[in-house]
Amino acid sequence: MNKRLILLVVTVMLISFIPACTNLNKPSETLGKNNYYIDWGKNPPTPRDMAKHTIKGENTFEWWYFDGHLDTGETFVGTFLAPSFTIGKPGVTFSLYGSDWTKESHDLTLADDDMKVSAEDINLACSAGYIRRLDNDTYLVGWNLEGIKADFKLTTLAPGWLPLGGADVDGDKKDFFWAVHQGQNHFEGTIVKNGITRKVKGVGYADHNWGKKSLNKIATSWVWGRIITGKYTIIYADVQYRNRKINSRPLYIARGNQIIVGTGSPTIRQFDYVTHPELKRHYPRQIYIDHTEKGVEAHIQIHFRTLVEDVDILTVSNLNPFTQWFARTFVTRPTYFRIIADYNGSIVDHGIFIPIKGECLYEVMGLE
Repeated sequence: MNKRLILLVVTVMLISFIPACTNLNKPSETLGKNNYYIDWGKNPPTPRDMAKHTIKGENTFEWWYFDGHLDTGETFVGTFLAPSFTIGKPGVTFSLYGSDWTKESHDLTLADDDMKVSAEDINLACSAGYIRRLDNDTYLVGWNLEGIKADFKLTTLAPGWLPLGGADVDGDKKDFFWAVHQGQNHFEGTIVKNGITRKVKGVGYADHNWGKKSLNKIATSWVWGRIITGKYTIIYADVQYRNRKINSRPLYIARGNQIIVGTGSPTIRQFDYVTHPELKRHYPRQIYIDHTEKGVEAHIQIHFRTLVEDVDILTVSNLNPFTQWFARTFVTRPTYFRIIADYNGSIVDHGIFIPIKGECLYEVMGLE
């Protein structure tokens, strides 16, 4: 067979294969529901849990995540990746959103030996930033990237949470892990931009993720969000694992500095999906959460208001254009959506009915 014929055959095969990789049917509904209660405990992570993990597997990854809403109406999101789940290199990111959700983004891929992370406690240092835990309730965290510098002190308001003891949480069979370091924190510090230093403060959050193999081989998507309402902090997620036998729908509720719910089995319904016109991926505009167990009920309806961020993750991965095209066409098209929403509903806390209503954010990660 001559080269021209071989090329023609390969081209035809690729063309016939592309639609299967690039087109995803829009779901009418995603319903996560258990017929039994999964108790994941109310344990905060230990310093060792917060530290660098020794992970054995293919394409392992780990990241520490921080975000916060400033009193000025701005929002920051920062991460430390050791290594990144997209390119397998350590990296640092910091984004600052204006009160109108215009985004200023900074990121840097580091040399393998630049980032040093303790395996005993959360102590991370690199040329672009740092994390240091001062005590059980206090972190120092900072970013130093071209164009912006930020240094914050984070003080715990709602405690961290390490899901333990239930199905689909720990053990060698699971490939993806998550720990909340601070369910809610107060932060204060400085941001330096264009040579101008300003003091800032606000309310934020910190967590930590790690895994044993490529994310797209672990899950197809997830939705994650957080609600702060009065004295209650609510964190929820629904991860769609490729292994459909795994149920992973964490729900955390804290009253002040006390966790009152730590479970893996709320009912989470996602529906009213729309398709992004350019990314060709879907996100839900309605999310309903229901939980009733051990004296605490939560019934929350989350309604889409506006899409504030839509990202083709391969585009911002620093991979070369051909690798991006190949991955996007034949392997995975990872996308990220950040959404402002309104919520309403109620919490019933050991017989006390508390109506809730307000504004929140949720994110949707797609990995297909």
